[in-house]
Amino acid sequence: MDRRGTEMQKQLSALIETDYDYRLPRQGEIREAEILFVGKDEVIVDLGVKRDGVVPRDDLQLLDKGYRESLRSGDCVPVQIQDTRGSGDGIVVSINQGLAQQDWLRAEELLDSGEVCEAEVTEVNSGGLLVSFGRVRGFVPNSHLSSIPPGLRGPSLLEAKTGLVGGTLTLAILEVEQRRRRLILSERAANRWRRQELFDTLEEGHVRVGVVRNLVDYGAFVDLGGVDGLVHISELDWTHVDHPKDVFSVGDEVQVKVLSVDSERGRIELSRKSLLPDPWFTVVEELEVDQVVDGRVTNVVTFGAFVDVGQGVEGLVHVSEMSDGEATCAGLGRRTPIRVRILNVDHARRRLALSMRDVPGGVTSNQESMDGPLP
Repeated sequence: MDRRGTEMQKQLSALIETDYDYRLPRQGEIREAEILFVGKDEVIVDLGVKRDGVVPRDDLQLLDKGYRESLRSGDCVPVQIQDTRGSGDGIVVSINQGLAQQDWLRAEELLDSGEVCEAEVTEVNSGGLLVSFGRVRGFVPNSHLSSIPPGLRGPSLLEAKTGLVGGTLTLAILEVEQRRRRLILSERAANRWRRQELFDTLEEGHVRVGVVRNLVDYGAFVDLGGVDGLVHISELDWTHVDHPKDVFSVGDEVQVKVLSVDSERGRIELSRKSLLPDPWFTVVEELEVDQVVDGRVTNVVTFGAFVDVGQGVEGLVHVSEMSDGEATCAGLGRRTPIRVRILNVDHARRRLALSMRDVPGGVTSNQESMDGPLP
């Protein structure tokens, strides 16, 4: 072999040795390994080197029973190198630690992305909750819990936290320090993330299912899954509604339509009425100009009175269309049953013009009707 050939042989040998050294397993290293054999007391895996890896019995017993029993030849599993000297021809490896390392990596990914995760509550202490994040134990401080009512102290706080054990929380990762085995999570941060995500995905016209959380005089607040929207009282039904409690109860599951989303002000306007059949077409279809119909006053204003002529369809009797003008208007009240004449039907603007002039029996005195619900 000439001098040039000898030099190339040396370079090739050095390259092979370098590659071989690179592939030699090192203690603590995580590798993807293929299962070669599953035995009662051990599992043999291919590490991609001359010597196979051996998962001992004590490591297998740390695995979940279901996961352990699911292991089959040909499966790929993460393992951590425990002892490169091994026993016999094998290198001692741990599937349990390999899976735990994957959990640490997943925690770091969630920390970077800001996405949320689910974790089971396993224990409580004075400072917060301990949760199971895969095979890693995490900690949720008291100040980052939103499932606990605010203001609780001492035994009441401990009792409330103990009630969460065994349940699952939606959490965001705040801190990951693998060397110190420190994993801090937050339920409050997760709620903020979910709220923002919901705002980003909600659009006008979307139909969602939510849960009624609160009823007030002017409407109902509906939880859409982490953020509340308001169904104004005027958007509850086509018919007149005195109070939202006449339509909803707290805890009801309801279907609503999104009317508007204001991310900056954190407001969502919803409608139930929009998903109900519109009575305008069925009621107005049977109305004709000059026809006299029975109705009931729903609201009295300075310029006239609004009258429900059926199924929540309202028309306006202007004060100029009342026999004694303002005097007649002042004598009307909500729920007053009256007879009116149809003056005009404006389909484009969805308006009815009504009149009380020259209508026989314009204001009735049926007390039973006055006390009953609006039509």
